[in-house]
Amino acid sequence: MSRPSELGAAPARAKFAGAVAAVVVLGLYWVLSQGGFGGTGDSFSYLSAARSLRTSGQMLGPDGLPYRLWGPLYPALLSVFSSFASLRCLYALALLGHLLLWSRAGNHLLPAPRAWVLPLALSLSTAILVPAKFIWSETVFFFLVAAYSGALLAWLRTNNGRWLGWATLAGFLLPLQRTSGAFLLLGAGAGLLANAAWRTRNRWQLVAHGFVCASGAMLWNIHTALAGPRVVRVPGGWSMLAELQAQYGFVVLRWFSPLAAGWYGALPFAFWALGMVGLLAWLWPAGRPWRVGLATPTAALQLCWWLTVANVLGHVVAVTYRLGTGGVHDAERYMAPVTGPVLLLVLARWPTAGAVRWRQVLNGCVLAAWLGYSALRVGHNVAELRHRPPIVGPQH
Repeated sequence: MSRPSELGAAPARAKFAGAVAAVVVLGLYWVLSQGGFGGTGDSFSYLSAARSLRTSGQMLGPDGLPYRLWGPLYPALLSVFSSFASLRCLYALALLGHLLLWSRAGNHLLPAPRAWVLPLALSLSTAILVPAKFIWSETVFFFLVAAYSGALLAWLRTNNGRWLGWATLAGFLLPLQRTSGAFLLLGAGAGLLANAAWRTRNRWQLVAHGFVCASGAMLWNIHTALAGPRVVRVPGGWSMLAELQAQYGFVVLRWFSPLAAGWYGALPFAFWALGMVGLLAWLWPAGRPWRVGLATPTAALQLCWWLTVANVLGHVVAVTYRLGTGGVHDAERYMAPVTGPVLLLVLARWPTAGAVRWRQVLNGCVLAAWLGYSALRVGHNVAELRHRPPIVGPQH
């Protein structure tokens, strides 16, 4: 962890890097989305719900039954952004907002020499950019996660109730955009409790914040329960749990090193599962829970850590109980919302070079290799996906 005096700076280099990153992500997205949007089975459910909402005022699935499998916010947005051009603009704004919000957090939490790396790494993230090719709810969800996290981190730093209000609004919308938003809300709650946020004079504001955020998920769950019977599935068991942990481990390690897709099955699951556990253990910011001041950078980084862990555990348990799909590709979709906090934690834990020249050179070479690999990977995916046949959906 860097000294507090090194934090909170936003030098010209960081601002320039943020501007370059914004141009990069918008340029990649413009190329990626030229051929239209792709889709999967859930895309047809989104489009059906959006179409029925426009025509009859009621969300219905492709089978004519009430829409209830995923949150209602994305179909509602699709009913408004119903053309290819308007949906393309919505995604572009969401990607740009996600980048700027996490970059702003990095400017406050990372030492100045590393604050400029975060926006560049985010702009070259395959996990963030690839879902923007599809009619999926992830891209807007990424923005909501960044808005919620950024507002909550700003509240920790300033104790300004306005930021907690913005966090409450974004937190209410999170599970309505994707039901897995509840995992992130639980992670934020665990992080605040671990640092004794309830001991502050704002405890009742926090109670109201938690209640409003939870109400979004509760209202939708009540609606789905009334709309029709739930499908009961058999749990996958311990073997499924171990395999899923391996999938998430492979996905996250692949963000930082050139791991070929075939390597996942070539090595035992325990290797990737232990890799995930080791990475999460290494990412834990220094400082004991209960003894860290809420306004310190350490408390903010610990909150990012809890968000990441809650996202992993929530999805592992949910997919084990067949409440979602498995596989490496789906694991990357499910991990993508915490790309910002993971990259922020990695850069916060990055070894400092100090005044030693060879360490400075080594650090620069490693960062250049990482960003270069990220650029090659995202460029390959953009080139592959731009020619994917579009789904029948929003028209030009």
